[in-house]
Amino acid sequence: MISSALLLLLAAENLPGLAVMDFGIEGAPPEIAAATSGLVAHELERLQLFHITTAETTRVILGVDRQRQLMGCESCSGASMSELTSFEYLITGKLLRSGPPKDAKYTLMLTLMKVGSASPLSSVRVEAKGEEKLLQEVPPATLKLIGKLLDGRQGALVVGSSETGASVKIDDTQVGTTPLQARVPIAAGPHLLTVEKEGFTQVRKEVRVAPDQVSDEFIKLVPSPDMAEAYEAKARRFRVLAWVGVGLAAAGVGAFVAGNVVATGKYGDAGSPGTFAHYRAQLLDGNETEENRAQAGKLKAEIESMQTVSWIGLGAAAAGALTATVLFVVGDPPGRYEAYRQKTGVVSMRLSPTPGGVVLTGAF
Repeated sequence: MISSALLLLLAAENLPGLAVMDFGIEGAPPEIAAATSGLVAHELERLQLFHITTAETTRVILGVDRQRQLMGCESCSGASMSELTSFEYLITGKLLRSGPPKDAKYTLMLTLMKVGSASPLSSVRVEAKGEEKLLQEVPPATLKLIGKLLDGRQGALVVGSSETGASVKIDDTQVGTTPLQARVPIAAGPHLLTVEKEGFTQVRKEVRVAPDQVSDEFIKLVPSPDMAEAYEAKARRFRVLAWVGVGLAAAGVGAFVAGNVVATGKYGDAGSPGTFAHYRAQLLDGNETEENRAQAGKLKAEIESMQTVSWIGLGAAAAGALTATVLFVVGDPPGRYEAYRQKTGVVSMRLSPTPGGVVLTGAF
């Protein structure tokens, strides 16, 4: 049985060779150029997709080979000149600096070439203000630079997010907004995934796509404190209006029921003195006294008023219920971003029971 270590060794021997040369400089400190080229080589080695040869490695091998010649030792073990000719691709670069050292602006130009070809396979230009920002931009630029070497192997990427409408970019190329309804076909290997939305912190991360496989990424976006505060204020307003709608619906139902109860009680029946039905029966029986006519007219007006109140209450109940339903469904739920709000100046107090009484605690 072949061991896993041997399999890794065999796989490494089959990796395409890639040389990272010393970067040219124009106004930039040599140590920054060396750090930049070293970071490019480190990023490529981390991918484990190439056999990397650096300019520093070249100098070491040349030194070792020179010592062999001086010692007359042709069979000594160690690095060999063959390692310098085993690469198929090379990366060259040029680093420029403009402006005063304190506010220096750096421009890095990277070029990927195939050995023996005069035309570059790809190139990337990075502009950054300050050394720290420059070094932050080198890894994603390196991934973008070697993208064409991985085009022959295809995979797919599915991107989800905690927020809808967020812009999704792969290697700085926009592919859609969340939620993405379909898989994004993409070359196998490492890619830079960027998800951003106004009011939220941008997320940039490296994703790896395996050949003939689907990689699933879910990105949680964090809102800014100002955005969280605005969202919570709006959500609370909508929720208050929704509860007002509930109160209006309840009041309307109460008015409808009360109006019908009062109207029914005032209408009564012929055997109940003091009701409209009683006075109406008296008038129909020929007892048309002034009092009977006056009481019947008065009760009739009151019954019609109560019926009007009940119908108005029913309309208010329907409007309140509809308003509350729409606001509860459409309105954003409060508390979603409560943890991200700025709470400076907020005072909270709490009473906690203890064996000896109570303790008052607070947060400021």
